[in-house]
Amino acid sequence: MLVYVLNKDGKPLMPCSPCKAKKLLKARVAKVIRREPFTIKLLFGSAGYKQTVTVGCDSGSKVAAFSATANQKVLYLSEVKLRDDIRSNMDQRRAYRRTRRSRNTRYRKPCFDNRRRDGWLTPTVRSKVDSHKRELCFIRKILPVSDVIIEVASFDIHKITNPEVFSSGYQEGRMKDFYNVKQYVLHRDGYCCKKCAKDKTELHVHHIIFRCNGGTNCPDNLITLCETCHNSLHLAENAEDLSKKLASKLRRKSTLDATQVSTIGSFLKREVPCTETFGYETKYKRERLGLKKTHYNDAICVGLEEKQSIQLSCTLLKKVHIANGDYQLRWGARSEKNLPTGKIMGIRKFDKVVSNGTTGFVKGRMSSGYAILMDIDGKKLDLKPIPKLSKLKRVAARKSCLTSQIHIENILSNTTSFWSLNTEKNFSSMRQSAYV
Repeated sequence: MLVYVLNKDGKPLMPCSPCKAKKLLKARVAKVIRREPFTIKLLFGSAGYKQTVTVGCDSGSKVAAFSATANQKVLYLSEVKLRDDIRSNMDQRRAYRRTRRSRNTRYRKPCFDNRRRDGWLTPTVRSKVDSHKRELCFIRKILPVSDVIIEVASFDIHKITNPEVFSSGYQEGRMKDFYNVKQYVLHRDGYCCKKCAKDKTELHVHHIIFRCNGGTNCPDNLITLCETCHNSLHLAENAEDLSKKLASKLRRKSTLDATQVSTIGSFLKREVPCTETFGYETKYKRERLGLKKTHYNDAICVGLEEKQSIQLSCTLLKKVHIANGDYQLRWGARSEKNLPTGKIMGIRKFDKVVSNGTTGFVKGRMSSGYAILMDIDGKKLDLKPIPKLSKLKRVAARKSCLTSQIHIENILSNTTSFWSLNTEKNFSSMRQSAYV
């Protein structure tokens, strides 16, 4: 565990040990600025000696990891869970505005200058890019960062959607060796009806979106049906609705996360001065050190040089980004009663509290005066008896970033395993053969 230090002007210095921080606080030459992570501020001038601190960022669409290393030690380690409720919140806001306008209570002027411009991002991706920048900015506030390295991932979308593609015939497409689309669709569906799941001799290829409605002959719009299911579907009154439901029978691999990670990496390179690295380099470093595949281990390896040993940290900061506030909700036959979103008995939702020695976050509050607590992962804490709001001790007020400090195993990674050594020899031999 380390204590982060700021000089009297608020600029970051190198961290110190808890013992030294305790002496400074006891001598009243420093004061506490933040408890998680524990940060103090000096009340006198200092020499300001700084080492080279490198920040490694493992970008992601759901979880992002960050590390700060200096002098072969991990000074900072965090995992940030990104928000995934932006779309649903915007849909909810849109519904509220439409109902308000239908009541003839419009007070907002129409906004027509809301078209897309250069550098425009969807609200979800923009939130995730800002979360990465926000954590990098926080690290710069507590540590003298000299360099930032970001892992940039490049995904092959075609190979994700069709894993059977081969590098030798990449441009030949997924329907290679099939003389028409119908044969490819039958082979893809295993010569089986996708509705009744029975092998039949008479098989038809059905258009999910009818050709009369603009449906194409693309394989994604075609599905295999037996003659009985095909005829009964077209004779039904709601044939179009039944046909569209068949789209769920086709297994498609989602490329949303891969697209978002690529977009996040490209925008971070534009907006943050950094150096880029790639996933295969991170994997080689992680295997050489014998570390498990985790987000924070990847972030550590991103900031390392080749063949560099590292002393891992035993403390991990888990962070979850949430909304700043909640919508005002009402209930009743005519919405005459409102649900409180502010403080109740001095406790607000997502406040960090302590109940009988157990620390958690307020997940919900009951009208009877009881509270429901959760951990940083959102799991409900089974506490008995149920904690009362009046007996909860608030540790930290609600913020847009929930923070919890957990302990992980501390490993001194200065040796490599036999398998890692073989991997290193193979990697070096591959490099030599590449230059021959």
